Order: sequence, then C-alpha cells, then structure tokens
Amino acid sequence: MPHSELLMWAQYLQARPIGWREDNRTAMMLQCQGVKEESKNIFPTLNQMKRWEEQAEDEEAMKKSLRRSVFGALLEGANKGN
Repeated sequence: MPHSELLMWAQYLQARPIGWREDNRTAMMLQCQGVKEESKNIFPTLNQMKRWEEQAEDEEAMKKSLRRSVFGALLEGANKGN
C-alpha cells in the first residue's frame, strides 16, 4: 500500500472510527428510553466524530475567508499561472 493511501485510511478512520455505528444505534435506543445525556458524552467514538466534523467546518470556513481576502486572490492568481 502506498504511503498516500495509508494516510487517507488514517483520515477516514479518524472521521469514522471503528464501532461508531453500533455506538450511534445504542445512543438512539438510550434516548428512546429517556436518557438525557448527549451521546457524544457517553461514547468516545461519537465524540471523536463530532470533533472531526467541527474541525472540518472550521477548516472550510478558513478557506472561504482566505479566498475572499486580498492575499487569497493573489494566491489564486499565482495558482492559475497569472
């Protein structure tokens, strides 16, 4: 396996840790039974997924902000060969 593929698998497993589906299913059953605690506080896999999603949203917001800036426009122009 090439190194780049290994890195992609590592990213995938950070975003979707092993066992998250079972934990999510159990969390939904607990909610049906009246448990008020957030599922991310009970199950570490769901907490990891939530943190990964927040991090991805933050990175996307930073990229959009950079694109709108003067410096971002210069980078875009340099990337296109201008």
